[in-house]
Formats: sequence, structure tokens, C-alpha cells
Amino acid sequence: MAATLSESCAPARVRHRADTIFLFSMATRIISMQSGFAMLEAAYVRPMHAANIMMKNLMDTLLGALIFYAIGFQIAYGTQPAFLDDEKGFDWTFFVTAFSYATTTATIDSGALAGRVNFVSYLLLSMMMTGIIYPVAVSWVWGGGWLQKWGYHDFAGGSLIHGVGGMSALVCVCYIGPRVGRYRNYQPWTGAWSRIFLERHPAAFYRGPMSEVERKVFLSILPIHNPVQSLFGVFLLFTGFLAFNPASALSTTNNQDLVVAATSAKTLLSTAATTIAVFIAAAVQRRSTAISVPDLTTALIGAAVSSCGCCDVVPPVFACVVGFIGSLLALSTRNLLDRLMIDDVVAAVGSHGAPGLWGVVSVPIFAKPDCFSNVTGLVFGGGQAAWELLGVQLVGVLSLTAFTFTMTYITVFLIDRIIGFRCSRSSELIGLDFMEHDFDDGSLTASPEKSYLKNTMADPTPLDSLVQRYKRKNSFSEQSNFSSSSMESPVDAAVQPTAISAEEHQKKVERMKKEIAALEKQLAELRGDGPLLAQMHRRIDHNKEEQYSIFGDSASPRPQEPSAPVGRSIRHSQRNSVIKSDAPASSSGV
Repeated sequence: MAATLSESCAPARVRHRADTIFLFSMATRIISMQSGFAMLEAAYVRPMHAANIMMKNLMDTLLGALIFYAIGFQIAYGTQPAFLDDEKGFDWTFFVTAFSYATTTATIDSGALAGRVNFVSYLLLSMMMTGIIYPVAVSWVWGGGWLQKWGYHDFAGGSLIHGVGGMSALVCVCYIGPRVGRYRNYQPWTGAWSRIFLERHPAAFYRGPMSEVERKVFLSILPIHNPVQSLFGVFLLFTGFLAFNPASALSTTNNQDLVVAATSAKTLLSTAATTIAVFIAAAVQRRSTAISVPDLTTALIGAAVSSCGCCDVVPPVFACVVGFIGSLLALSTRNLLDRLMIDDVVAAVGSHGAPGLWGVVSVPIFAKPDCFSNVTGLVFGGGQAAWELLGVQLVGVLSLTAFTFTMTYITVFLIDRIIGFRCSRSSELIGLDFMEHDFDDGSLTASPEKSYLKNTMADPTPLDSLVQRYKRKNSFSEQSNFSSSSMESPVDAAVQPTAISAEEHQKKVERMKKEIAALEKQLAELRGDGPLLAQMHRRIDHNKEEQYSIFGDSASPRPQEPSAPVGRSIRHSQRNSVIKSDAPASSSGV
């Protein structure tokens, strides 16, 4: 039964019916881009992290809606959404549309950090992005702030959404470090960067498996693990961008439907320029016409993103140029970060950050005035006004990136110091699907190595770390001074570990550490001048003299024994006794 609207509710309508329907449909399609991001990211990670990716994209959307409703929208636009009375003219249509852009910004971090970030820590970062960092940037550009007053032009958030998200992702991946085994010759930060990005682990931690148990569990990292799923996710994103950019028109009435049509067409053409870029990249990089799936997905997103800031003012042919350059920037940025050993799993920084900023800078270069805009670029004789706009665009880009860098760094630093930003080593090797979401595909019970890692190397949960922070020092995977030899397990990996209490587990770990320390000391002495071996010879001679004196044969000559065989036999017997014994070995090893 249809409800009738009383006269007292007449002021509640703030938009034309056509505009309301248009914005809600566009916002729904933009939010559905989260499924595309999730499919794309899950295709790049190893299978034991795929569900974790899906969970992050779903949860940051849901939590983001709450935090954006509570504080984010008011920070961005200066208006508090209604809490109790929603019939006094609040524009809920605009609220949903604004949130759809906010959640897109927050999810860019997810792909860059895939496979190694703590689930709760990521959600805190996502809420900070949706509730404070992005809204503050919006207030500058779209909320009547200083950049908007200066004439800064960013139609659909090339710098505001993708530039901010890309810079945040860059800070996160530099701080957290690469996935275990991603770079076999990884080198830590040096110089001033080492004082900014405080790596908690030595270089050996990131290079790969450090024990036989880890080698049996470790799954090699491929450039992409599910190419079909990746292409499907990118296809969802591509169609989503055809709503992402036109939605910024905010209306279809008063001839704004022509802006919607034009921006959709230019977004399509800009993205289509990807085809030329990927063929050129294949010819330059591999001397081939074979296009790789990662190249296509990265370049396509980069081209679509580059159209966001300028699709309302550039002519169609220059939209193709902007998209072409954006694709090359995305691929070049991805390759540069890879050369610098910065592990951006889905090339989020390359496909969002650099192309988004480029699209905004292209406005004073390629803009052409029309019935809806009087912005004139340098190509069309903009002259002094175009140069001034270029300066404003550059100032805006630098301001947004500097603000995002600072706020993201502070957020990540505090999260890392309080509850830890990176997941435990065992979680990364076993799989975040099990360790974070309790999903066992059967491999945990079937693999004694995974069971061993789970029982002996698991970090405390974030809540445990917050309440009992001192336990972090006793966690086997959080030690900052361990070496590759300290990771060798003295326990037979073929034996299925039995369930033990937390106290027994801690005692066992401490005993193992003492045994390993004793072995390391013995090996160090044997590699040097041999003081341990000499001490062992003297001990043997002393014991034999005491034996002869006790039995009355001290005058009889002692049998001569070759030194080398005795030394080797004693060394092997001592090493085996230390490994098999349950009691801690002495420092001398005898």
C-alpha cells in the first residue's frame, strides 16, 4: 500500500526525483566495486590468504559506514547526519554517494598489504582513513575548503580518492616490509629511511624460510595465483568506473545529463587506451607481443583512475592521451617499487597513486572550455590562467600527499606500537584464513609442520598484546635478534605435537632456546682456535689419570689414542646428547 506524504513533510525533499534515483543507482554501483577489488586482490595472494582478503573488503565497508556516519561526513561537509529525526531535510542521497567514494579510498590499502597485515590492525587503519584522513582531504577540495577556494579542480577524486589512497598504501608497505620469501636478497632500510620505517625484524626474516619446518610449509610467491579471477575482478572495476566518474555530476536535471554522458564516454575512451600501452610495455620489457595478466590489470586500472580528475573538461581525444600516459605511469611505478624491494602485492600504489595525481595535473594542460566549463588548458591557449591553475594543482597534489603521508604514518606507528601492525610469522606461513578466521581446509591437521608452527610460533592476539604487552618479548616470531641458526628446530618435525598448556608451552620454548644457545656457542668455539676441543682432551686425560690411580695402575703407561678420531667422536656424541637431552646443556658442552 502506497504511503501518502503530508504537507509538513514537503520541505524534506532536497533533490529532484530523477537526481535521487540517479545518485542512488550510481552509489550502489560504486559500492559494488568493492567486490571487484576483493576478487582482484584475492587472485594475487596465495590461496591460504584469499578469505582474509574478502573479509577485509567486506568489513572495512561495513565499519566504514558507521564511522563515516558518526564523524566522517561532518568533518568533510560540515553537516552532521540525523541521529533520531531523519525527516527534516537531510540529504541522505548525497550521504550514500559520499560514503561510496570514502570506502573506495579505504580499500586501496587492503591490496597493498595483502598476506601479511594483522586483521584487527587493518580495520583500525581503515576506520581512520574513512573517519578522519579522507574526510579532512574532502573538506579541502569539495567541502568549501582552501583548495576549492583557490580553484583546485578534481572532478571525480583523482587525487582526493586515488592519490590519497595510493600515498597511504605506499606508507603502509614501506613500514610493514615485504612478505616472507618475496625477495630472497632483501636488504633493510638504510640511512634516514631506517629511522622512519622502523623494521622490527632483520633482513633474514623477510628472505624466506629459516628452518626445515618452514621450508616444508612455505608456498612460493607467484606474480599472480589466479589469473581468471583477477581478470573478472578488473572487469567489475572497469564497469564500476563508468558509474564512478559520472556520479560526480550529482544530477541529471538542468542539462547535467549531458555531463553524465560525456564523462562516461571519456572514461571509456581513457580506459581503452590501455590496449596500446600494454603492447608497448610488452615490447619494451620482454621483446614480445605477449601481454601478461598483471600488466593488463595494472594498466587498465591506471588508465581509468587517470580519467577521474579531468574527464569533465578534456576533449575525447585527449582523454585517450591521459589514459595512455596513466597506464604507462602505473606500470613504471609498479616496476620501480619492485626494483626497490617494496612489496606492493596488487600494484595499488602504481595503479592508483601516480595515475590519479597525473589526471589532476593534466587539467591545466589539456582542458578545453565548453558549455559547462570555462577551464582552458595550455594546449588550447590558456596562457597565464592555465599556468596559475597548474601551480594550484601542484600545490594541491603536494598538500594532499604530504597530509596523507603524515597521518597514515602516525596511525600505523601507533597501531604497531600498541597491538602490532604485521601478523605473526606463523600466521603468514600457515595462512591468515586459519589464524585470523579459524578456517581449516584440512591441511592443518594433515600437516605436522603446520601444527608445529601453530603451537610453537604463534604470536599473542592483539587483545593479549594490549593487556599483557610483556609477552611479546617471549614470542618466538617477534624476536628481533634471532639468526637463521636460531630458527632451526631441535624437534622432529615428523612427530605430531600434542596439545599442551600455555605454561608448559612456554617452558618448552625456553628450554629449546637454551639448547640452541648452547649449540651455537659450541659451534662458534669449534670454528675458532679450538678451545673447546682442547678442553675436552684435557678433561679426558684427567679422567683417565684418576681412573688409573683408583685401580692402582698409575705406573702403567696409558694407551696412546689418535687425537683426530677422538675429537670427532666426542664432538658428535656431545652434539647428539645436547639435541636429545631434555635438560639444558652446559656452556662447555661436556
